[in-house]
This record gives sequence, structure tokens and C-alpha cells, in this order.
Amino acid sequence: MKKRIALFFLYFVFWYLLFVLDRVSFLLIYFKNTSQLTVLEIIKTFIYGFKLDIAIASYIVFIPSLLLTFTSFINTKAIKYFYNSYTILLLILFSVIILGDLFMYRHWGFRMDGTPLFYMTNFKAMTASVSTFTIIAGVFGIIILTLLLYISYLKLFNPLFNSLVKSKKAIFALLPITLLLAVAMRGGIGIASLTTSTAYFSKSQFANHAAINPIWNVGFSLTESSDLKREYVYFTDPELVQILSPLQPKEGKNLELLKTDRPNIILFITESLTAKALEATGGRKGIMPELNKLVKEGVLFDHIYASGDRTDRGIAAVLAGYPPLPGSTPLKYQKLTEKLAFIPNELNKAGYRSDFYYGGTLDFANYRSFLVQAGFDKMVSNKDFAPEKLKSKWGAFDHVVFARCLSETPDNDTKFFKTILTLTSHEPFETPVPVVIKGEDEESKYLNSLHYTDRSFGEFIKVAKTRKWWDNTLVIIIADHGSRLPGNSEIEDKGKYHIPMIWLGGALKVTDTVIKNIASQTDLATTLLYQLHLNPDNFKFSKNILTSEYIPYYYFSFNNGFGFQRNDKLFIYNTLANKYTNADSQLDTISQKEGKAYLQSLYLDFFNKNK
Repeated sequence: MKKRIALFFLYFVFWYLLFVLDRVSFLLIYFKNTSQLTVLEIIKTFIYGFKLDIAIASYIVFIPSLLLTFTSFINTKAIKYFYNSYTILLLILFSVIILGDLFMYRHWGFRMDGTPLFYMTNFKAMTASVSTFTIIAGVFGIIILTLLLYISYLKLFNPLFNSLVKSKKAIFALLPITLLLAVAMRGGIGIASLTTSTAYFSKSQFANHAAINPIWNVGFSLTESSDLKREYVYFTDPELVQILSPLQPKEGKNLELLKTDRPNIILFITESLTAKALEATGGRKGIMPELNKLVKEGVLFDHIYASGDRTDRGIAAVLAGYPPLPGSTPLKYQKLTEKLAFIPNELNKAGYRSDFYYGGTLDFANYRSFLVQAGFDKMVSNKDFAPEKLKSKWGAFDHVVFARCLSETPDNDTKFFKTILTLTSHEPFETPVPVVIKGEDEESKYLNSLHYTDRSFGEFIKVAKTRKWWDNTLVIIIADHGSRLPGNSEIEDKGKYHIPMIWLGGALKVTDTVIKNIASQTDLATTLLYQLHLNPDNFKFSKNILTSEYIPYYYFSFNNGFGFQRNDKLFIYNTLANKYTNADSQLDTISQKEGKAYLQSLYLDFFNKNK
């Protein structure tokens, strides 16, 4: 009996210590962040992470423990073979999650959850962000970690398995403690079951993230915390209307920027175009000299913020004026996207022809179905380029795609809406030209890729100016999302979401103009349609930046939280912990309520459209 009880507890401790080791590794790998915590905060990452570690360990050992309990009456080696097989399978899976989490945290800014599964429909595109060496090193890392853990397991447990004998008394001890695992799984006997928010204890997001168990987080996000299972409801319907009423725009005078209400339009949705790298928006000098010169020829919107941190969020925000829920994307939901309004569809009704250009694959993150629903008549992707043009891991470099767009826009072309989604400034930041910004570190490579894309913009505009259609064309350059680089902004830092928007072209009647209204990339849809004298009413979450009655605010979301800025006040809200992480007081001010009400309104719209 003692051997079986010892096996039960040792197996439980084996898994628990693995999770402790993972947390130690996380704190050491991100030592720069860890060094900013107090000793007490570091200790608390283990204290607050304890429940999650115990819970996931309980899930793991429950089935083996039942088998151990009900084989107490017989002598059998089957228990050993089951444990061994079960353990190696879980070690392989957990090694993938643990190493993937440790590697990707610096890019994502949040612990591993179910998000990667959404991008697994196209493995090539999913792995294009990392080098072949990194993939190979990752596979070897998984193999080595799994073998080391499994060998340790065998040395610890083989002697116990070999000495097991039947014991009728064992069931009376093992059954109660096995059933107690169910209590540990849900985090206790209280009314509320365990959630990831249990790990949140600090105003430091890194400290909270360090407390999270990534194995638990993946399982929780896949089973309990989908967008529609989380209810972002904070107010009654009358309260919601009352709180949101100050955010509703009034009729005002529109600032007209165009010579015509039917210009040709070329929209660039630029990968990771951050305001931190453009001098004109207060960023670094010399990174994007072409755009920095071009802003003098047009209109710069210098206080625009991305609504999310992924390309799939960005194209929904730009093309549909629709922001994402925390940790999600509208592109996941076919029923939702079928009911959205889109810029291309609205322009098609006005007689435009809409084309989409991208150097990568559209069979990734539901891009293709979303773009079809958006109303694009033609979509050019990596399949439409000759193999020798696909020199990037993602597909075709930006200058190749730009040239393709120009070649398919003859001099006498009119009434066109062309959208180009760039990709070169995405990891791994490959460029087809000599390096200008020296350095092998990630930040230097990223800035160098932006410098290349900037040069491609300059070349594109130079050629476009020679075309007959230029004098009646509006060119809009905006980002799909910002970037943590340069400077490694935290996931809730508004600098990560600050992006430029630039309007250029012969259709403009103003130049060297700066619009300082704070706004979201979702506001492009309504702002553009007002300039074209088209009805923007279907774009519920988009507002006109250029009206005299403009109301300054923007919203952005990230995994398990959102930011909402109203005038000069920015509030960051954690939707798992249900509290503001940057507010001195947790009492709702008017602006704080507006942020939560905005999220509730988005959630309700999202829910109703997805029925």
C-alpha cells in the first residue's frame, strides 16, 4: 500500500516541479523584465501561480491515479506501461507548449494560449516569421527536453513500478485522495471555479504573466474562454446608452481634403508600420526618409492608434472599421464577417472596381473568405507570381508587389480602389537589398526592413506621379498594427499601437497638413466615405476624424485586456482580473465607464452578428 501511495504523490510532485522549473526558466530568460520586479513580487509569482500549477497537475494525474487505485487488487505490469506511454505523450506535448511559450513571449507579450491554433491552417505561413535554423533548433530543443524529462521520470519511477504488489487496503487510501484531485482541479470548494485571473496580483503585467501556467492557459483558452463564452457585460441597457451617448458624434462641418468626390484610391496596409520609426510622428530619424519627405506633400494623421496587434485584426479594422475583442479577431467568425460593412463593397456600389494585392498566401487566418466578403473583384497573392519572384519566406517582397500593382494600372485607368497589404517588415525581416541599418539584433533587422519598405514607397510614388491617373488619385498609407520595436514596448503600452496614417496624391487639395485628432485605424472607413460623400452609417465603430464635432477617443485590445483613451486619459483594463491595471482608484470614473461600455457594445454587436 505504501508503494502505491508513494507513487501517487511522487507522480503529482513530478509534474508540479516541472511547472515550477518552467516559471524559473521564464523569469531567467526574461531577466531584464524580472530585474524590474521586487523580491516580494518574484516570490508572489510562485504563490499566485501555485493554484494553477496544482490544478493542471491534478488534471494530469487523475486518470493514472484512478487506474492505480482500481488495480490495487491485482499484480499487473499494465499499470507501468500505461504510465510510461501516458507520460511520454504528455511530455512531448508540454515540451512544445513550454518551449514555444518561452520563445514567443518576447514577440507576443502574453503567455501561450489557444491563439496559435487559429493560424495552423497554413503551416508554411505560420512558420514564415522564424528562420529555418530556429525551427530546427526548436525541434531539437523539444526532443532534448522531452528525453531529459523522460529519462528523469524513468529513473524515479521504475523502481517503484517494479516493486508494486497487490494491496486490498490501498483502495481505501487512494480513492479518497484521488477524488480530492477534482477539488484541486477547480481551485477549491467555493462557488467560482479556477480561471487564469487567479494568477493576477500585480500592476506589473510581466509579474502576472510569470505567475500564469502556460499549460493551464492553453487548456483554459480552448475550453472556457472563447470570445462568446466570455461575457463583457458591465451595465444595464439603459446605463449603456447613457454612458455611450457622449461618444456619439454630432453633425458638424466636414473638413474637405479632396478636389473630387470620386478619386481613384490606392490603400497601403503596411506591416508593422509604427509611429516610433517615423520622424514626422516623433519617432527615430533616418529610418523612413521617403515617407518623412512625402508627408510634406500630403496630410499626416499623427495620432492614430491600431485597434489590435495582429494583421488579421488590422485588416478588419481598416477595411471594415471593426475592432477586435480582447485576444480575438473578427476573421475567426464567418457569420460575423458576412454581416459587416466593408469599404470595397461601399465603393463598388459607387461604381469602383476593387483589387487586392499581397505577396503572401491568402490561405492563412481566413484571409481569403474575409476578402471575398469584403467585395474585392480580384485578389493577387503568391500563387500569381512566378517562382523566381517569391524570394521571401513570406512570398514576394514589397517592391515586387508594388510593381505588379503599377503594371496592372494602365495610364488611362479610372474609378479603381486598390489595396496592397505589405509583408517584408514582418519577422524574420528579410530584405532583398544591402543592409542600411547595421546590426544582427532583432531591432536593427526590423528597422532595416522598414527602411526597405520605405524605399519601395518612394519608388512607387515616383512612378505613380508619371501616370495620367495620378492627378485624380488618393493614396492612403496606414499600418495593419504597430510594433513593440523599437524599444520593446509592453503589450499594454500605447506606444506599441501608435501608427501613422498618410494621405497623398493629386486628388488632394491640401498639402503639408497635420491632423492631430487622436483616433483609431477603424475611423478610416467613415472618414473616407465622408470625403466621397457616401453613406457611412453601416460602420458602427468608425467615426469621422475630420468633422468639426469630432470626439477624441480610441480603443485597442490585446490578449485579456484593452486600452481606452478619452482626451488625454488612457485606461488599461484587464478583462480576466476585471480591474484597471494603471488606475490609482478602481472606482469607475466617467472615462473608465466609457471604456467598459465601449467593449460591452462591441461584444453585444459581435454576439448578435454571429448568431
